[in-house]
Amino acid sequence: MNEKIELGLINTLKIDRKSDHGLYLVANDGDDVLLPNAYVTDAMKIGDTLEVFVYNDSEDRYVATTLRPKAMLNEFGYFEVVGVENFGAFVDWGLPKDLFVPKKFQKIPLEVGMKFVFRVSIDEDSDRLIAIHKFNNFLSKDTKRLKSNQKVDLIVREKTPLGYKVIVNYLYDGMIFHNEIFEDVWIGQKKNGFVKKVR
Repeated sequence: MNEKIELGLINTLKIDRKSDHGLYLVANDGDDVLLPNAYVTDAMKIGDTLEVFVYNDSEDRYVATTLRPKAMLNEFGYFEVVGVENFGAFVDWGLPKDLFVPKKFQKIPLEVGMKFVFRVSIDEDSDRLIAIHKFNNFLSKDTKRLKSNQKVDLIVREKTPLGYKVIVNYLYDGMIFHNEIFEDVWIGQKKNGFVKKVR
């Protein structure tokens, strides 16, 4: 069971008590979070442990869900822009509440219908989950841990004249050159690959 409740991640928490609004789940440190009635089933009993994802509700309170987003904290996902306001945009990340993209973290002005790879992060000012489109600062230049022929996780981020830019192990910038591609590849795709060369 979780020592404490962690925003943006899967938490294993114990069902502590019922309320009119749902079930309260508790971590080892005593902090609790609401699992709203929409996600409560008859099989859930006080004392059971549940795996839930914790995110912010519309009033920025922590709330739990049994649903899984397309990407979690510090991961990258391929999201569609579903709303635009003067202060930022909103993307569909697989939960009923869309994820906010502040204007300062947009690489270009976003418009409804656009699809890009975003990074899920926590906004330090507001302690809420956000999506970041301008995420190069979050990619590491220290590639000492990568070796030739090492198996890695990839997410395809954009097409270029040379091939496809990819994010390697959620941490590094990489490239698959056209002459190294032997199957269909598309933006947002998550796949395994092997390191050919570290530069």
